[in-house]
Amino acid sequence: MRRWIGWLALLGCLFLTLPVRAGSYLDRASMLVDGAQRDALELRRHMVDKDLVAVVQRVAEARLSAAQRMQVPPAVAKAHPHLLLLLNAVERAATAALDGNYKAVLEHLEAARREETILRSALRELGHPLPATPGPRARRLAPTGALP
Repeated sequence: MRRWIGWLALLGCLFLTLPVRAGSYLDRASMLVDGAQRDALELRRHMVDKDLVAVVQRVAEARLSAAQRMQVPPAVAKAHPHLLLLLNAVERAATAALDGNYKAVLEHLEAARREETILRSALRELGHPLPATPGPRARRLAPTGALP
């Protein structure tokens, strides 16, 4: 009987020392990537609108700052630099748009697209694919007072 208790205690210790799952990180990364995609789309559409670009630049800067400070589980640590590079590229694209350097805007947006592809591939390879985000129609809020 004591052997069984010993084995159960050993198994319990093993389960407690397993690495933390990447679930929360993946949700946070997915939210940051989704926002960066929307920023990139707005930059492509309205890169000459300085007021809009200024907002995109500030938001992109905040996303990058959040990603730099977030905790990264060891299971996905190799992919995290690609998230940082993606967010940095979008922020640099917005800065280039503010400066009127539209060629650089397109170059940075292309770099961001490449980094997103690498990020998704790296996470998939590590066994933790990035969750799919809902399409633009699913993101819309239901009108208030709408009847079912």
